[in-house]
Amino acid sequence: MTRRPPAREFLWWSMRAQWALSLAVLALFTDAARWALLLAAFAWAAGVTMDRADTPRTTLSRLGSPIVALFLAAAAADLLFGSRDLLASLSLLMLGVQSVKFLLPKGSRDGWQLCAVALLEFLAAAAGTDALAFALFAFLFFVASAGAMGALHDQEAEEEGRPSGGYAVPARAAAGVLLAAGVGGFLASAVLFAVIPRLEFRQVLERFGRGRGVVGFSETITLREVTGIKSDRRVVARVEFPELRPGLLPTNLYLRGAVYSRYEDGVWRHGGATPLPVQRAGFLHFVGDAAVPDSTADITLEAADHPILFTYGHPTLIEGPFAPVLTDGEGNLSLARSGHPTLRYRVRFAADLPRRSRIERRTGPEDLAFPEGYEDVRVLAQEIAGSAGTDDERAKRIVRFFGSGFRYTLSDPAASLREFLFRKRAGYCEHYAAGLSLLLRGAGIPSRIAAGYLGGEWNGVGKYLIVRQSDAHAWVETWIDGRWVTLDATPPTGDSSPFRTRTGTIGLYADWLRQRWDKYVVNYSMRMQADAVKEGVRAVRRTGTAFRFRGWDGIGGTARRAFGRALLAALSLYLLYLLLRKRWNSAGKGSPSGLSPLPGPYARLVRRLDRNRFRRHPGETLEETLTAAVRSYPDLSGDAVRFLGLYHRDRFGPAALPPEAREEAFRLASRLGRAISGPGAT
Repeated sequence: MTRRPPAREFLWWSMRAQWALSLAVLALFTDAARWALLLAAFAWAAGVTMDRADTPRTTLSRLGSPIVALFLAAAAADLLFGSRDLLASLSLLMLGVQSVKFLLPKGSRDGWQLCAVALLEFLAAAAGTDALAFALFAFLFFVASAGAMGALHDQEAEEEGRPSGGYAVPARAAAGVLLAAGVGGFLASAVLFAVIPRLEFRQVLERFGRGRGVVGFSETITLREVTGIKSDRRVVARVEFPELRPGLLPTNLYLRGAVYSRYEDGVWRHGGATPLPVQRAGFLHFVGDAAVPDSTADITLEAADHPILFTYGHPTLIEGPFAPVLTDGEGNLSLARSGHPTLRYRVRFAADLPRRSRIERRTGPEDLAFPEGYEDVRVLAQEIAGSAGTDDERAKRIVRFFGSGFRYTLSDPAASLREFLFRKRAGYCEHYAAGLSLLLRGAGIPSRIAAGYLGGEWNGVGKYLIVRQSDAHAWVETWIDGRWVTLDATPPTGDSSPFRTRTGTIGLYADWLRQRWDKYVVNYSMRMQADAVKEGVRAVRRTGTAFRFRGWDGIGGTARRAFGRALLAALSLYLLYLLLRKRWNSAGKGSPSGLSPLPGPYARLVRRLDRNRFRRHPGETLEETLTAAVRSYPDLSGDAVRFLGLYHRDRFGPAALPPEAREEAFRLASRLGRAISGPGAT
């Protein structure tokens, strides 16, 4: 065996490392046939051994073509009679050809072919995984690929009788060059990933896959169901709050998954209404009534084997890349099929609804239905609530009833609802919720049970809420003053709760890294790109204001250069944003050049918002601007919600609005513009 210079030896091993990494990512991040992977790994090891010893392989060279033919036949048989999966059969054929190439002598042409196969395998793994660990393998693959190219160029030069020029380079210097090349390739890929619009093909394909987790609740609730879930520490969701009404704490919010209004034989069930699709325009789903949202939550929901969508408060709008969203009119929101991969969606919601007239009650008959054989519970309810006062006052008397004489316990709960109310008075959240709901109905106040999660663990590192199965909870919603109001009789357990989770500092940083991966890699979208550019523009404006305040002469040369570079980068990003927005609009409907200009009534509304200090920032939607403006004019909330629904259908819907609906949208736009710019405008 000829002794190679250290640098060339290092590059030689780098090329073999690239081939091995391609097999590793296939094994870890895909469902490729394990026996074929093991065969390829054995062929790689045997090939490295024979390459190092310069072993002649005349017999193997003769058998190469027949072995490839056998793998071709095996792949065809797998496609026709085995897995019947084209991708699986092609991967089997590729691994077979790769194994043969590993075993045979290799010229530079064979090396380039093996590197190309390794790249295809790496891309196949990248297209099918969202694991954070893949980033490490990507970095190592970039480093090894740089070394492989150096080794192949040296080999080509040797075969052609030219000097390679790399023999005198120390191995340490070669390692530094490869590391720099790997870092550069990794950063370049990250930049391209950030600036190229996300088409979200993988999410669409994953909709046809099976859910990988168990999150949430079934269509029924018994006295043991929710607490059984609480023993699980798995993460259900991670929630960010870009906008939260002052006074609200994320750890005190109820993340609702489902409501149950029918009570039969100790089991709570859904009301039975047929779920129907909600109105939508593109990725916007209009799920609520005429309420102006005062808060926003970005929910990353982990993979589940059920179709439930979780929301906060009184949701008005859900923005997410899925359709349709179904509702039964009772507060239950779900996808069309069971099981989903990781989902990220935005919920705009109102924490509370304004009081309305009792005449506007929209409860169903199930919300007041009282089970037979519970007359003693009805008598108890009437004694506690009394007949004097409003429904709100009577409901609060019932809640206070559970404040004394009852205890929260997991070891010795009551076996039935009647035993909980009259004798043992010991149980957990399902007992309190079921008891409170029946007592409210016995007093003539409509009620239903809600189930989901209460609070969670606040991650101060990433400023988001971690919701786990252990945060599962059941509470009550009751109809008071024309709105659904949350009531909870379960006593708070606080730090003494056996289900309380304490992650620790290291765990919070690890979870933050996972959350950032899910947000900026798995669920990265064009809206997030636009938001990032908008924040960059705002930062540049704030920086410019600060410099004007301090004066340019007081800034040193280094700071000036740093500011110039930051300004140049910001301007480049802004130009890139304009280019991307043009590309996005060019895909619009209505004309080859994209969306037509705003019609006169819409444009006038935008100008009036601008004149009244509600100027839109770059990337901000008309919906966001109008919602901010209407907060100062509560009387306009109904018109604003109606207008936004018509506006989205008109501008982004699959078909044009009927003439009468379009005229109504124009009238609402004019009315809102006049009201906002009227004498009382600020």
